[in-house]
Amino acid sequence: MTKTAGPRSPLPGEMLGQWKLIDRAGRGSFGVVFRAQLTAEPATVAALKLAREPMDARFEREAKLLDSARSPHLPRLLDKGEWLSPDGQSYPYLVMQWVEGLPLYAWRNSQGLSNASAARALAHVAHALAELHRIRGVHRDVKGDNVLVNSEGQAVLVDLGAAWHVGARPLTDTVIPPGTEVYRSPELLRFRRQFRRTPEAHYISQPADDLYALGVTAYRLVTGTYPGPLTNPDTSSAEPSRFLPPRELATVTPELERLIFRMLSEKSEERGTAAELAQALEQAAINSGAAPLTKRPSMMQTQKTSRPGPRSHLTVPVWLSWVGSSAIAASLALVVWMVATPPQPPKTMELAHAEEEEAQNAGAPEERLTGLADAGVGEVYASTAALPSAGVPTYAIGLPMPTKPFPGQRKPPCRPRSEVEIHGACWVRLDIKPPCGNEGFEWGTLCVVAAFDGPKSNTSEHP
Repeated sequence: MTKTAGPRSPLPGEMLGQWKLIDRAGRGSFGVVFRAQLTAEPATVAALKLAREPMDARFEREAKLLDSARSPHLPRLLDKGEWLSPDGQSYPYLVMQWVEGLPLYAWRNSQGLSNASAARALAHVAHALAELHRIRGVHRDVKGDNVLVNSEGQAVLVDLGAAWHVGARPLTDTVIPPGTEVYRSPELLRFRRQFRRTPEAHYISQPADDLYALGVTAYRLVTGTYPGPLTNPDTSSAEPSRFLPPRELATVTPELERLIFRMLSEKSEERGTAAELAQALEQAAINSGAAPLTKRPSMMQTQKTSRPGPRSHLTVPVWLSWVGSSAIAASLALVVWMVATPPQPPKTMELAHAEEEEAQNAGAPEERLTGLADAGVGEVYASTAALPSAGVPTYAIGLPMPTKPFPGQRKPPCRPRSEVEIHGACWVRLDIKPPCGNEGFEWGTLCVVAAFDGPKSNTSEHP
């Protein structure tokens, strides 16, 4: 059994090469992130990402891409090395620029958003992708959780743990690569459906996959929900799935809406290139002026955006459909902000059909080849730029428990096995132990998040 950087990972104060660990800042599927300082220059603070598995080849691949990339919208690689654990295992680590900011969707909820600021942040991500594509790399996990935005609206695309570049050797034997399900491109889903029973088949990620994921990210950013088909066409039909226009959910400018639909095109060639989209998004930001970006309350019914066909009379409250079905809030010094996970993303026709096949063929070897085990990476990188309120890092260890429930939080009786009652409200127990980092609140020996009544969140990713 493979040993991981778990019970005896490095502790604050220890040295890894020329870097002294300050504190633990976060964790993901592939690595644990520490805040570290250069011993020769204590003022130099960086993000040190340590592998959770010995000799993880993903780190060499990530280092190669970051070392070759030249973009202000990608973290800079400062150093790399290996940590020898007490049991003799060697764990690679990378040291990168510390990028401080809020994850994209939390940034959207923390302030009034305009069409210009949304288009500009998306343009920054497109610039980052253009650079990765220039050096023949593909990110493969573009989503809001992997985009950090600082107080000046500058966005940085982080976490290249799932990235790939031409010439890199395969690290898994799965049909499709790592990623987060709702952001996967139509062509990838079609490939999975066609070759799911062919173990030797492997999908080769393309730049167009990143652009489709950016389109899903953009749709989620401006509307507060994931794109869902207006109709449920027969799977044999050549007619592509049609998404509810963003303008029906929010005050999106026509120019920005056109670019979102371009990125979400069923035909990969119609998405263009990342460089072209970056330029178009920059122009959209200029043309938008001060046009505000606000939701349209009358359109925010969960069933309209996620369930095709006749609707029932059940209506989810406006705020819940905008924010999501569970929330993670942070109260750091004088800064209080809440990060919420969205409603259950709607399934594409290909995914729905594939899941139906899985139910009919339970136990087949290829059913494990979904790539979801590598989803939800969400590592943390931060810079020395301060946030507007108090300059407190966005991510911290041990978020203090709120003294009162959030609006709409479920009241007791709580679910006996999965929830706990705290301060007169229900909180979901997480499967991790303190320190909770940015995963949730610490309550004694538990890590918890607020429980809400509503559609379940996609547990395969942190949007």
